[in-house]
Amino acid sequence: MVIVKRLSALLLLWVMLGGIMNAAPRQSNAPDEEHRRSFLRGDVLEVNLRNAGTLKEYLAPDEEKRVRCIRLSGVMNGDDAKFIRRICDRSSACDENGRSVDNYVDLELERVRIVGGGGFLSSSEHDAISSSMFSGSSHLRYVSLPRDLRSIGDYAFRGCSNLEEVRFMPRCNVRRIGDEAFGSCYRLSRINLPEGLEEIGSECFYSCSNLRRIELPSTLLSIGKEAFYNVPLSNVRLPAYLTSLGRNAFKGTNLTSLFIPLYCKVEDDEFGGMSKLREFQVERGNQYYTVEDGVLYDATGEILICCPNALKGSFSVPSGVTTLRSGSFAGCASLTSITLPESLSAIGAYAFGDCRSLGNIMIPASVQEIGADAFSGCKAMTTATIDASISVLSARTFENCSSLQSIVLPIGLVTIGEKAFNDCKALQNVEWGNSLKTIKKEAFKKCGFVQMELPDGVTTIGENAFRDCKSMRTIVLPNSLAVVEKELFRGCENITLVKLPSQLSAIGDNAFRDCKSLPGVELPNGIRSIGDNAFRGTSLTQLTLPSSIQQIGEKIVEKCKMQAITCHAVMPPALKKVSEKKTPLYVPAGSIESYKNAKPWKDFKNILPIE
Repeated sequence: MVIVKRLSALLLLWVMLGGIMNAAPRQSNAPDEEHRRSFLRGDVLEVNLRNAGTLKEYLAPDEEKRVRCIRLSGVMNGDDAKFIRRICDRSSACDENGRSVDNYVDLELERVRIVGGGGFLSSSEHDAISSSMFSGSSHLRYVSLPRDLRSIGDYAFRGCSNLEEVRFMPRCNVRRIGDEAFGSCYRLSRINLPEGLEEIGSECFYSCSNLRRIELPSTLLSIGKEAFYNVPLSNVRLPAYLTSLGRNAFKGTNLTSLFIPLYCKVEDDEFGGMSKLREFQVERGNQYYTVEDGVLYDATGEILICCPNALKGSFSVPSGVTTLRSGSFAGCASLTSITLPESLSAIGAYAFGDCRSLGNIMIPASVQEIGADAFSGCKAMTTATIDASISVLSARTFENCSSLQSIVLPIGLVTIGEKAFNDCKALQNVEWGNSLKTIKKEAFKKCGFVQMELPDGVTTIGENAFRDCKSMRTIVLPNSLAVVEKELFRGCENITLVKLPSQLSAIGDNAFRDCKSLPGVELPNGIRSIGDNAFRGTSLTQLTLPSSIQQIGEKIVEKCKMQAITCHAVMPPALKKVSEKKTPLYVPAGSIESYKNAKPWKDFKNILPIE
């Protein structure tokens, strides 16, 4: 009887303990897998996260494709952001019956607090959309941001290609939106920037090609470079206290007028192309800028900074202007003529770049500096006269001026820069100065010369300088030139006559390659080396190598219909490879055995004495 009572007592105690354990509170608010209930209502996942990093526990794997709205409260961290990204990157979406539906995700975060931590962004700050947190979330369509948000990091939403709307809560504390935060969000069309915002980062809205309207808050102090690049804005009011506007901030927009506030300075004074801009306006008292007839100058009026791209017809730069700033007229596609004053001393880089309608140009003697690309892409220009007091013509100065037929170069010009006249297909006449020493590589590539006689005194011509001049028939090189650089005349398929300098010592690789009409060439005595493929693909039938030759590259007459090769060198020169083994080789009579025993000369089938 005692044993029965004891067993009954133990059983009662076990039942009581079990009840106590079942009544104990759970340590996590995540659902029990065995007895879980779904938090998904239709396509809406609404969760109050008491513990950051647990969002993935509220959704079964088979439910992930059904979510099209995530509505959060409580606290979240980097792990939760990682899970949201996973849903946004899914390949397809379906309803509760498994039927395919539009694949998008709306994200409602206004009642959530973001905290640091999580495996995805362990260094994230509290109340911040950290760097790259949602970047590339390809199916994110809408996001409302937390009320307590303080900042948006660099690249936060970059590349969210289907993001249409971003909503800031009233009275939020965001002070900065980082670099490229919304870059390449091509469908973004609505965003309300909050009061209190002070900084918009570089390229922040780069290529947001559906964003047609934006209101900048009155508290904004700084806009980064290219912040609105290629955004189709037609009207923007810059805030009164804006102090810094990044270079090219509104390049590619549809602005017709730009008002520069009292304290504002533009980075490097670079505005970039705004094809529809008709005028600049400057608030009275601005210490950096002044404006006249819609054209922007520095405060002194001596530097022309930027001309509105919509300028049409003719324009005369006012007397007293000394400098045209870089890009000052770039992209003025309807500008047909320009008159430059005698007060002008410097023309900046790309100053008239892509002025597609600009006609003839006269550069006065007062000009002492012309920047790179200054007239590149001026496709309507037919003649140019440069009286400027310059010794160097900068790189690409007239590149791609496809209608340019003649150019008068300065008397004191010493150097023509790289690609200075590259792709000037109509250029036939050049009036050289008497001081020219150097022509750099690709300077006249793809030009329209029929004949060319370079002035004595030229000592250096860079590689590819006259490559692919398809109309070229004759070329006379100056005796001052010692080296024909590699690929110098490659592809000049109509050349029939080349006069080489008497002091020539070397011909580079591919120098005359594919000059299909060249029937022959006279190599001067004194030449010591000929590079690989130098005459490959020409019409040469005979080649005579002078006694001075010391080094010969491979395949120098490959694909030529050679009938004879004559080499006057007594000792066999260094030769890489024989490619014309069946072509008769003529050498000095006393050297035949030397050639027959020398590699690879001995590979010639017929080695004969020079008659």
